[in-house]
Amino acid sequence: MQRIKPYISGKMILVFVLFFVIITAAVTFAYKKTKETAGSRTVSETTPSIREIDSNSGPADSRTAAPPAPETTAAVDDATAKVVLGVDNMSCSGCIATIKGSLDGIAGIKDVIVDIANGKTDVYYDNRMVPDVSRIEGAITASGYPAKVQRVLTAEAVKKEQDMASAKSQHYIASVGGWDIARADFETELKIAKKRYTGTYGDAVFSDSKGQVLENNLKSQIAAQLINEGVFMQEIQKAGFKLDREVFEDRLNTSLKAGGQSMDDLKKAVAEMGYDFDYFKKKHEIKILINTYIEEKVTAGAGNEFEKQNAFKAWYSNSKVLAEVVYYDKNLERLQQSQSGSGGCCSVN
Repeated sequence: MQRIKPYISGKMILVFVLFFVIITAAVTFAYKKTKETAGSRTVSETTPSIREIDSNSGPADSRTAAPPAPETTAAVDDATAKVVLGVDNMSCSGCIATIKGSLDGIAGIKDVIVDIANGKTDVYYDNRMVPDVSRIEGAITASGYPAKVQRVLTAEAVKKEQDMASAKSQHYIASVGGWDIARADFETELKIAKKRYTGTYGDAVFSDSKGQVLENNLKSQIAAQLINEGVFMQEIQKAGFKLDREVFEDRLNTSLKAGGQSMDDLKKAVAEMGYDFDYFKKKHEIKILINTYIEEKVTAGAGNEFEKQNAFKAWYSNSKVLAEVVYYDKNLERLQQSQSGSGGCCSVN
């Protein structure tokens, strides 16, 4: 049995409890905007910090302009194929508009889904009218966003993909490298997040247009953090890293003892927040697993805090690139993309 270090100090017991008040209770890593410049290329991405505790998971700004209403993907028929392209230089909604506009002159384009966060664009097209996808690749590149075809799905493959997404969307919102994100988790976090707002602002807070913007922001934040959890967990699963059941129990008990709380106290606090205790406990175990893996496998060789931050960010960045995110809830995918593209505008030379 490995030696167990105290998970949190007595002063941090409130953080342990309050962690689950905030929107997702998924992981303790927050998103923060960073920009990396390589030559004339500017990239805006979100990178979590190992020192932050969901610092930007607080109230969404209801004054934010409403994102476009989620759309559904164009109707799939026997001639609908899809090309997936890696696209550089994307950072904002202006980039999305430019990329879509670059394809306006190509007959047969059915739908364009631009994923800024992952540097990817999916183009659905009529394979009878667009026999060569290099034309799509060239048009996007000519607009200032270097594009490269990654894979092409035939009409049959697209149909199977759509059918699978439709079936799985009843139970999952997405999958990250095989780590399925349960719709029940998403609905639980959304319900509790909305409960917090109605408790503060009243039952009518979500009834008008600003309320819809707020709800969309909450959905986007929750999905983003559950996806982020999936990025971590698919890496941990691939590594075959596990902890004994006793580790989870010992760390929970250590935390409670340090804060002068009993298990009954914790269960009462969890119930008041609106969480099912078994769900809460499972999420806490995932948090412990992620933190332990990062401590033992990612940052163990770092000599100081600065080196730990760099080691973590490099590992996370690579993990995110390698993670294959598949959305089964296409409306939620659209919402995520519209939110990710709402940052500052990019400059393309």
